[in-house]
Amino acid sequence: MSNPRTPRRRQQRAIDTRQRILDTAGALFVTESYEGASVSDLITAARTSKGAFYRHFPGGKLDVATAIMEDTLSMDGLREQRFMLQEVVDIGMILAHRISHESALQAALMLSFHSNAPETYGTPWPDWIVFNTGQLTEARRRGELKPFVDVAEQAHQIAGNWAGTVLISNTLDRHLGNVEARVSRMYRNLVTAIAVPEILPELDLSVNRGKDLYTAFLETTPDPPPASGPVSDPRPGPDGDPVEV
Repeated sequence: MSNPRTPRRRQQRAIDTRQRILDTAGALFVTESYEGASVSDLITAARTSKGAFYRHFPGGKLDVATAIMEDTLSMDGLREQRFMLQEVVDIGMILAHRISHESALQAALMLSFHSNAPETYGTPWPDWIVFNTGQLTEARRRGELKPFVDVAEQAHQIAGNWAGTVLISNTLDRHLGNVEARVSRMYRNLVTAIAVPEILPELDLSVNRGKDLYTAFLETTPDPPPASGPVSDPRPGPDGDPVEV
């Protein structure tokens, strides 16, 4: 009788291989740049084979970059809050925490500024601006914003301020260890300027805000269920790796 847990182990092995490639690619894109890192570099650094690499990413390096953009720039950790402005702050603080720890997210930020990003592997900025616009529109309806605030312009500026703060922090400090503190100050200045004074004491703008939210998200995220579709074949393929699908 076959072990009922074997398919799940095979599926997990495929998931782990894919994630290892993405993590490795993120680190290489940061240190060597997207153009400077070859597929061979990615395969060697990820300790995988050419066959396994192309099974996960048939389009090569472009598919890897696309996956990095789709997998890492997410709303993970964001929770519904009493104030819409708190949610605007929270997503920026979560990403500030993650970018100081995750090379793939650092790579995603760098990739997002390539001039051809929208036509190739995508860019997160339009989605973030749409999110900010929605939260700020609701914040205005609830009376959280000062009358002069232009929602559309402010939504665009928030994304730009966040990106600029992170990039300048990394450039000047040569690391991202200070980025959460810098982004926290950025949001403190922002909400002081645009929020009605009554709600300012109610907003959490602490340096650890993003860390606390994202850690809670990771602790409550369940393990993925076993796949119901095809799984990897435990027999080695021609390249010596298990055949993953």
